[in-house]
Amino acid sequence: MDTRKKELLGGSGLVLMGLFLTIIFSGCVENEVSAAEVDNKVSAAEEINTSSLLINRAENRSISVKEDMGSGTYITAKMSLDASETDFEEALKILNSASSDYEEERQDIKRYKILAEAGLDRVHSLQSFIIAMEHFDKSFAYMYSEEFDSSKEEIDKMNEALNDSAVLLSSAKEKVFMLDLDSVPVEEKSSIVLLRDDLETSEIMYAELRALMSGMYPYMEGFNFFSKGLEYFKAESWGEAADEFGKASEKFSESQQILEKLKDSEYSEVSVGVIQICGFLAQLKEDLPHLEAGCRYMETSHYAQADEEFNKVSNHYE
Repeated sequence: MDTRKKELLGGSGLVLMGLFLTIIFSGCVENEVSAAEVDNKVSAAEEINTSSLLINRAENRSISVKEDMGSGTYITAKMSLDASETDFEEALKILNSASSDYEEERQDIKRYKILAEAGLDRVHSLQSFIIAMEHFDKSFAYMYSEEFDSSKEEIDKMNEALNDSAVLLSSAKEKVFMLDLDSVPVEEKSSIVLLRDDLETSEIMYAELRALMSGMYPYMEGFNFFSKGLEYFKAESWGEAADEFGKASEKFSESQQILEKLKDSEYSEVSVGVIQICGFLAQLKEDLPHLEAGCRYMETSHYAQADEEFNKVSNHYE
């Protein structure tokens, strides 16, 4: 497949990756409980301290996960997520078996259990997102090789994994918002507020990501028709080429109508990539009617008119 046809696809792959890199582990907790030394009272100071260290370690690993995803090294990101999953699970085990005679410690146990459970949801959400990205990459690989049925199957799998990821993210948000900020220690409040803000932002971005994907379906269908049109064009099957270019034009217009709404997104991770895709679609919207008309003229042996139409095409697509 030629370079121009690859350019028509390449920009959209970057959109999704940038989109989720902000939807990642956020708030770390910092707390160190002093061991209680009051006669015969049960303290969970050691368990709370150990759990808080495990939770912080799991959260801090987000930096490497973000870098790995940004560079497309999913295997390394998966390994880091597995490690974070283990840390959250171990923290929960400790907290579930901890008990204390002190109200403050009981509140700490409750709070850290919520953070650990929400952390697991976010880990699982990101694991599902990576699966979604792998299917998305495979879809584009199939597109490059013009195996369009397989490409659509991969997009379907991508959307399924994306939906799983969104459900888990919502579960994490629900848990985090269970925390009463008035009862959170002052040194932890900013982390909880940041985590809440990030989760709310992530939900908005997920909605935009779903809209983006709804626009990608007609985009890929249009590319299928467009590729068939080029094949018919090369074979000088003018009527068939014109038919395919006409269908491609309809699908690309449908895609553009959906994606145009995202150009003004407040998130540059969305808007920049969408603007690029819409630029490709706008150019095709101008070129395809001329390609279709030129093929119609060729079909009826009106060569001068056909040349006039073909000369209006701004790009070389063969």
